[in-house]
Amino acid sequence: MNGRKRVRLLLLAAFSLLTMLSVIGAASANVPTVVQIDNISLGSSGRIRLQISHLNPSPSHYVDMVEVDVNGQVTQFNLQPQNSNPFTVELDLGQLQGTPNVKARAHCNLHGWGSWSNQIQVPEFAEVGAIIVVALIGPLLIARRVMKK
Repeated sequence: MNGRKRVRLLLLAAFSLLTMLSVIGAASANVPTVVQIDNISLGSSGRIRLQISHLNPSPSHYVDMVEVDVNGQVTQFNLQPQNSNPFTVELDLGQLQGTPNVKARAHCNLHGWGSWSNQIQVPEFAEVGAIIVVALIGPLLIARRVMKK
């Protein structure tokens, strides 16, 4: 085989490889993503609202479960099938001590677990913090009113 034939063969092989790569797309699983996690706690009763994105939900393809990690302790919550994207779900975490770090992830019944969300602190502004703020601001407001007279 001479040099020209080799070059033609290499060019044909390269062209064939590029053509195949452009036709074959990368396979990616349609796993759900926790887009947003919000603290909706009341006092020491921890509650969160999750916004979850899951493309193309259907009666046979849906988010069936959520895991919530509270300072390393993971709890699973079973969900009813959702038919919208995105969707929100509110979860009761029970009584919490202090301000634990919370993160979540969702599970697709066909494609498995999505990645963990960013973590937030729950409750972000505890009742004790509110009492301290009121205790500090109250006297300032009273003093301001007295000085105006």
